[in-house]
Amino acid sequence: MKKIINILAVCFIIVVIAGCNDKTPSSKVTSNISSENKDGIAATGSKYAQGITMSKLENKKIKIMVNQGMDFLKSMDSEDAPNTTLNTLNTWKATYGTDAELEVVNWDDFSTYLATAAAADMMPDVVIGGQVWFPSWPAKNLVQSLDEFDEYLDLDDPMWRKDIMDQFKWNDKHYVAYAQVPEYFYICYNKTKFELVGETTPLEHWKNKNWNWTQFVKTAKSMSDPDNDEYGYTGWNLAAGKAIYPMIKIDGKNITSNATSQEVVRWFTELNNLHKTGTIRTDNDRANFLQLFPAGKDAMISISPEEYIRMRLKLDITGGDEFELAPFPIFDPNGETMSKTTVNIYGLSITSKAQNPEGAAEYIRLNFKIINNIEDSFGELGRFGKLLNKDEKSAIIEANKTPVMANYLSGFGKAYLLFQDNVGETIYSPTKEGSIKSLLDAYDPLLKAEIKEFTDSLTAK
Repeated sequence: MKKIINILAVCFIIVVIAGCNDKTPSSKVTSNISSENKDGIAATGSKYAQGITMSKLENKKIKIMVNQGMDFLKSMDSEDAPNTTLNTLNTWKATYGTDAELEVVNWDDFSTYLATAAAADMMPDVVIGGQVWFPSWPAKNLVQSLDEFDEYLDLDDPMWRKDIMDQFKWNDKHYVAYAQVPEYFYICYNKTKFELVGETTPLEHWKNKNWNWTQFVKTAKSMSDPDNDEYGYTGWNLAAGKAIYPMIKIDGKNITSNATSQEVVRWFTELNNLHKTGTIRTDNDRANFLQLFPAGKDAMISISPEEYIRMRLKLDITGGDEFELAPFPIFDPNGETMSKTTVNIYGLSITSKAQNPEGAAEYIRLNFKIINNIEDSFGELGRFGKLLNKDEKSAIIEANKTPVMANYLSGFGKAYLLFQDNVGETIYSPTKEGSIKSLLDAYDPLLKAEIKEFTDSLTAK
């Protein structure tokens, strides 16, 4: 499935584990340039460049690989929703007097394109980086370590989310830059529907400290009326690639399967049980949930802040029901006491044969500085927070104080397809029978063979 997204577009999924985290969504940036480059240039060209100092580069020409061009970026930019990439590009040109060139490549062709460009010594400088291609890109030398360019990136700056970046280390080096609040997934529900039937809302359950998976299933059942094509939950955000427990673990260069662990088995067993209740939409309309749900179809979905902003902007034009948000339910079947959920992360990498790696590092730092400035200008929780009431904001802030753990399944060779073919068809079916544990036991050697094939391909070079 192709996605229409801008330069920060790759949606790679991580799992959020509740706990303490000293970097809150409102953390401020305290440094604008590395100590080696204090004598820099004041950034201009965007109001969101204020206070940023840029390095004095000898080579200011850079090329950034994207899947959408300038016309798309401009169409996505507004006063209420500034496009971070467009503001970064404008700042680069105004400050350095040189355009940052966009190299537009089809999303599905990224890996092939980079490999071909590497062989021809014609790689772009900056590329979207993340789980979809991890650990393949660093292992196959398509991207290079960020640590070598600390003079420009200043990796000690508290802006950087090291808790996330450390999970995309290969051979103890960083390959994906990231420095913003992750896009956690939340439960969005049709408040109008809940009020009409007198059902307690997910947010009220959260406030009463009983919003867990058991209650989520009960609520979905109460809000379902399949005979009238109404379901308690819809959408694709419970798919295998967004599992809250990882099926692949990576430690340095050591890659192992986690597919048969108790936590994974229980998660997918409960998902299967949910689908068999007849409370979740399983047809192709799920792909249209961001169109159907705002129009009043079904009771709950899980949604990212970016998706929620788009939904609310649409509702401002069309009108319709009232909607609210609550955190993702706590998965109590595994004894969890805090929420786990998938999260959208947008990262950037430097290609292995970048023509201007120093410029690439400077662009990456500038991009995330501008992201932080844009979000800070909108207050706590950024643009997203402007759409939340007091109770929603309090719940979301509480749920967001969490470290994260990467789930690599979606981007690791054929792992995801093998899962779908051997396990997924049963898990996500309301009628197909089968032991989920037995299916995962059968899938495990297939996953291990995929891992071995990948590691063997590295040693054969």
